[in-house]
Amino acid sequence: ATACLRRFTQGGGGLVSFFRLPPAVQAAADIRAVRGIAQERPGYFARIHAAPDAPPGMPDVTRQMSWNIETVEPVGGKGRIAAYWHDDTGQNTGHPAVVITDRAAHMTHILLRDDPENKRLLLLAMIGPFAPACWKDAAQFRIRRAGTLGPYADFADAIAALRAQARDEATRNAITEAEAQYARARQLFQDRGYASAIAAAEAARDRLVEVYCRAQTPQPGEQRLFWCHDAYGVPGKTWDESARILAENGFTAVIPNMLWGGVAYYPSRVLPVAPQVAKQGDAIAACLAASRKYGLQCHIWKVCWNMGARTPQSFRDRMRAEGRIQKNLDGAPVAEWLCPSHPANQRLEVDSLVEVVRNYAVDGVHLDYIRYPDRRTCFCEGCRERFEKRIGTPVRGWPKAVTDDPALQSDWREFRRDQITAVVAAVHREVRAARPGVKISAAVFPNWPLDRDNIGQDWKTWCERGYLDFLCPMNYTPGIAQFEHLVRRQREWVGATPLYPGIGLSVWPAPDRMVTLIDQINATRKHKTGGFTVFNLGAAEAEEILPRCGMGITRRP
Repeated sequence: ATACLRRFTQGGGGLVSFFRLPPAVQAAADIRAVRGIAQERPGYFARIHAAPDAPPGMPDVTRQMSWNIETVEPVGGKGRIAAYWHDDTGQNTGHPAVVITDRAAHMTHILLRDDPENKRLLLLAMIGPFAPACWKDAAQFRIRRAGTLGPYADFADAIAALRAQARDEATRNAITEAEAQYARARQLFQDRGYASAIAAAEAARDRLVEVYCRAQTPQPGEQRLFWCHDAYGVPGKTWDESARILAENGFTAVIPNMLWGGVAYYPSRVLPVAPQVAKQGDAIAACLAASRKYGLQCHIWKVCWNMGARTPQSFRDRMRAEGRIQKNLDGAPVAEWLCPSHPANQRLEVDSLVEVVRNYAVDGVHLDYIRYPDRRTCFCEGCRERFEKRIGTPVRGWPKAVTDDPALQSDWREFRRDQITAVVAAVHREVRAARPGVKISAAVFPNWPLDRDNIGQDWKTWCERGYLDFLCPMNYTPGIAQFEHLVRRQREWVGATPLYPGIGLSVWPAPDRMVTLIDQINATRKHKTGGFTVFNLGAAEAEEILPRCGMGITRRP
């Protein structure tokens, strides 16, 4: 394979490569690995800044929070550094991010998902020196896409409709700028200035999206929640800054991920404490103080059963030694997951949340991963023993018998559901006893009839029994028709329990996600859910998405 690559580049072909390369591929690309460099601190490798000698069309700044890189240099003066890594304060680290030679364009880390729109342009700039025709195709596509947002078929249709809705001078100015940039993009395309045409088309679309955001109206009294997977808030910001941005843009609650099955981001006597707590402090205390300051509700998010990447190895080893780890259908350990039928694991889940509400005046606790990972778990020895005791007879041919025999399969599915439901019931009972008035909620898979059997998540029953104060099904589809279909069915299943559908903002492709977010929020209003929950509060969401929500759809009075 490396010989083929060598012949390819010697014949005029170009490679686009990332991170570590074998020596033979380095030779084919005319680059040489220098050394691996780990980040000095989180945020040290935060942005890719184009160098003065960057290829045409490379974005000035592309966000990427990398943790380590593999530095390279051109061989024999046959290339140049096209971009450098900068940290989250804007300082140049001096380390190359992109190196271009006559035979290759190489990035010194893998390409991550953050800032996907600029990543597309970065890739185009890396490919462009070797395949110039791609610029024309990309420019044509971007111009055509500039006006296709929301219900509008093309740019002219969007402009006409949005001009009629313009309420203020800022909106009218944005429309004028969008029209000017669109005309400029078309002219640049005719002049074969494809990289500049793409930039102008994107500017036109960006202004049009802004107008679309300004055209929206808020709905008073609805619950607007945002999940935050980082215990310390938006990367690069404090909890005070994160909470302020949420509140200023009309959100009512934050759901921060503060504990897992095997680790806590606060001083805990129940779970192992994450090493970050010694350096960064008590994450719940910081989030709660900021939430109170800015008038946000704070619902503490717990990942159940899954121990989490930061769980100490000593805890993992103890769980394995005590027979508390899940096993799959083949008998292999599912290393990250605790067995839901083990009484000590059930107690651990409940006790960790009781500890939270006793020590912190939070508004609620939020259950996530309150399920099995899939239908192939758990088949550990403890599950067999407890299941056989339940049905009153040994199971021959374990574990295949409980998946293949229809009679046993029904009992087995009910057994799995009951393990999860028992924990939800205990959380409801004991958390409420420890702090009356605290709300209990859950993030769940969206299709209850399937999920109750496949992963033991019987959330319709939880709602019927009053265990939950609100439910957040993870309806992570960008398709508005599918989203509405899910919400309609979920409204029937939850009964009187409030439904705040989960909107998967951070898992969608970037170009249309602001528009899709607006359309799905409007769908929750159409179906009268009374609120919604957005995933996930990161840097792009705080810096780009939230301010545009605050222009219209969640605008404060």
